[in-house]
Formats: sequence, structure tokens, C-alpha cells
Amino acid sequence: MKKIEAVIRREKFEAVDEALKKIGVGGLTLEEVKGRGRTRVVTTVHMRGTWTQEDEYIRHIKLEIISKDDKVSKVVESILKSATTGSPGDGKIFVTAVEQFLDIGSNQAGDSAVDIETSPPVKERG
Repeated sequence: MKKIEAVIRREKFEAVDEALKKIGVGGLTLEEVKGRGRTRVVTTVHMRGTWTQEDEYIRHIKLEIISKDDKVSKVVESILKSATTGSPGDGKIFVTAVEQFLDIGSNQAGDSAVDIETSPPVKERG
């Protein structure tokens, strides 16, 4: 199993969520985060004699998804297609191995601990 972490623009969350539902991703964890990239840009704006400074840390959404190895490329591709604007600051995707998986409620471990694809893929309306 793999853990896919995606840091995306907040305004792209709905599109990413819908794309993941369409391919049958059953669950994910969502967290609001702040961060900055390579360039540290702090803009000072002058308005009617008042100086304000923008926060150098930008708010993003971080998603965590556990996926079976054979589904990882499909999940990553769905995130890439639905999250991109083509501009710097679109985010990052990290894929790491999951060594152990435990379900606290059932006390089961490994693949039997959870059915990762709990929801069937969403079909297009039309």
C-alpha cells in the first residue's frame, strides 16, 4: 500500500474531490495547511497612506489518501489533471510506502484492516 499526500490550492479542492470520487477513492483525510515554496515573496502594498504586508505563507489544502499499489498511478493522474492551473503554486504530490496499517475499531491489520475502495466509482450524469 502507498500513502499519497497532495498539497493543492484551496479553490481546486472540489474538482479534485470529484475526480477522486469518479475513480472510486473511498476515503481521504483533509487538512488546511500553510506553506511557502522556493521563492519567498513578501509584498508590501501602499494604500492611502497605510502600509500592509501580505503573509509569506500561503494557505493550501493537504489531502492524504491510502491506496493499493496498482491504483496509485490512477489516483496521482486524477489529482494532477484536476488540481493544475498551470501556474506556480499549484502544489505537490508525495507518494510513500505504508509499512503497517491498523484499524483501531476492529483491531485488524494489513489489507483486511480497511477496504480502501469503499465507494464505487461515480458515474457521469447525462
